[in-house]
Amino acid sequence: MGTLFLFFLRLGFVSFGGGYALIPMIEQESARQGWMTQDAFLNAVTVAGMSPGPIAVNLGSIVGYRTNGIAGAIVAVAGLILPSILMTAALLLLIYRLRKQLWIDRLFYGLQPVVTALILFAVYRLGIGRLGHGAWGGQLLFGLVIIGLGWVMLVRYRMHPILILIFSAIAGAAFLT
Repeated sequence: MGTLFLFFLRLGFVSFGGGYALIPMIEQESARQGWMTQDAFLNAVTVAGMSPGPIAVNLGSIVGYRTNGIAGAIVAVAGLILPSILMTAALLLLIYRLRKQLWIDRLFYGLQPVVTALILFAVYRLGIGRLGHGAWGGQLLFGLVIIGLGWVMLVRYRMHPILILIFSAIAGAAFLT
């Protein structure tokens, strides 16, 4: 459990960009440590993404639970959120004192491309990179249609995101299995 805690603690210290940016790192460590198979990890990402709350915390709790039960889930989540709590408190004090400095704005602006690249890499690894040769076109096209319909449902019809998630899950289960 110490390895689990230290991994998520380290991950918590470098978790810029939100949970989706952490998925490739969690996937790599889960495979290296033998915590989860690739299929189990993909299922865990799906469940974590559809569950309420941050995906990284949800995914950490699933990985922790699969390795050491409830205690593992608690240890993984504690390791993941402890750095955020400490760093948020420290940065809040620092930013409050330096809030009128121009370099602070430039620093946050400079982090945006890195976060975008990490999220796009996660999309590639979990989506496009996993498609089989024969199903590549059909699954990709279906995924793009679902994304488009979800966007229309959200923006045009102002549907609740939970309804869009339910629609996406049912459509995926009906047409991709």
